[in-house]
Amino acid sequence: MQSDTNEYLDRNEMSLLDWEVLLESGWDRVGSFFFRRRYDVFRTMFEDAFITYQLMPLRYNLQDFTFTKSQRIIQKRNADLTRVYRPAFIDDEKLQLFDDWYLTRFYTEGSIFTWVSGTELPFPTHEVCIYKYDKLIACSFFDVTPTAQYSTLGMYDPNEKHRSLGTFSLISEIEQGIMQQKKYHYPGHAYYQNSMYDYKKQFNNMECFDWDISDWIALSRLIK
Repeated sequence: MQSDTNEYLDRNEMSLLDWEVLLESGWDRVGSFFFRRRYDVFRTMFEDAFITYQLMPLRYNLQDFTFTKSQRIIQKRNADLTRVYRPAFIDDEKLQLFDDWYLTRFYTEGSIFTWVSGTELPFPTHEVCIYKYDKLIACSFFDVTPTAQYSTLGMYDPNEKHRSLGTFSLISEIEQGIMQQKKYHYPGHAYYQNSMYDYKKQFNNMECFDWDISDWIALSRLIK
């Protein structure tokens, strides 16, 4: 284990309860890699120039949670779709959806197993699959602990971008958490700076992990 803002754990050191405790301390997961990191450093378009972003671990308090007006509009926009909740698994349909989404979003190829662990984890990961008729157009994965949920990956059909399916998937996860009487939903981190993860900052009942006091503080949602 490294410094207090650059820590990691191997999956063999984890259990379901350990993961819940670590989430309460601002930890993240990518595949089978568990980490808590305060800063990310990115190379800019200029040679040998870098920019530092500070991670903002987020969570939503699901007690008395309500969706915003714009999120309720997204719910109505997608009322014609079918959602299926179940234990997570990977098949050819999801692999193709990931490839299409990833290439459109990041302009390069990637692997779904970077985010969804290809090895068994000591806690359950579930999925919500979103279908337009019999076609899978969105899917997101989330860990389940006794009192919380944690988002790991959301992907969608780029041809259905007008539906705001990334946000709709997160909305669907939160709805499931409320139904299962979870206390918190952790959507993973955003950044204090503007980034592609700013959609996570647009929810009510939001809290962020304050690195200086090592505790969670209430945060006003970002208004578009």
